[in-house]
Amino acid sequence: MTAKEWDPSLYDDTASYVSQYGKSLLDDWLAPKQGDHIVDLGCGTGELAARIAKSGATVHGIDSSESMIKTARGKFPELSFEVIDAKDFKVDERVDAVFSNAALHWMTEPEPVLKAVSKSLKPGGRFVGEMGANDNIATIIAAVNMAFVEIGQEPMPAIFPWYFPSLGEYTTLLEKHGFIVENATYFKRPTPLQGGAEGLKTWMQNFADPLLQPLDAEVREEVLERTIQFAEPALRDGEQWYADYVRLRFSAYKEE
Repeated sequence: MTAKEWDPSLYDDTASYVSQYGKSLLDDWLAPKQGDHIVDLGCGTGELAARIAKSGATVHGIDSSESMIKTARGKFPELSFEVIDAKDFKVDERVDAVFSNAALHWMTEPEPVLKAVSKSLKPGGRFVGEMGANDNIATIIAAVNMAFVEIGQEPMPAIFPWYFPSLGEYTTLLEKHGFIVENATYFKRPTPLQGGAEGLKTWMQNFADPLLQPLDAEVREEVLERTIQFAEPALRDGEQWYADYVRLRFSAYKEE
């Protein structure tokens, strides 16, 4: 499967809802304060890292995407950012919290990531995150699968690029790696897409390109059009289209 390559401009222009929805996770669950040292894991273009910094906390944003970090540094040159894979990151001094919004589901090997997070935290340090959960984008996935089958391609489960755990699965992993789970919730969040049917196509280009890039341009366009056709009955309400998001939000702390 082709590795995910991000287009930061497309992301900022069409997926600003990602950081918008992350604000309540940051403000209400992380609640950063003056003097905190925080890692933003999978920081993307840096919007939420900048919001953390406004609280008076010191923030270090990390992401595996060079293009995302380049954009983050350009937008927020006063902040600290680093290109590194989540399972490999280390800190010179242990931090008070690790925060992650809409990134952990891209990390398909969760245990090395949790091990790195645990090592980075002070005893009692917090890990606060939100990610796609079991059944996230189930309608989109089914529509893509039908499109792939119709054009004679391998069905998507064989090349699935995401990790969408159940609440029980992920909290069990947290506990396995020395965390005490304070709060965890699983909820549906139908997310409006801009631009009608084109909004779903843009969503695919933003978030499902690991599936699309191996295809030549003509076949890729056919997959996009068939996906829209198959998804329309479930994801269109009048003129508004939605992504059928299901989220897992959690707060845990490292045992002392």
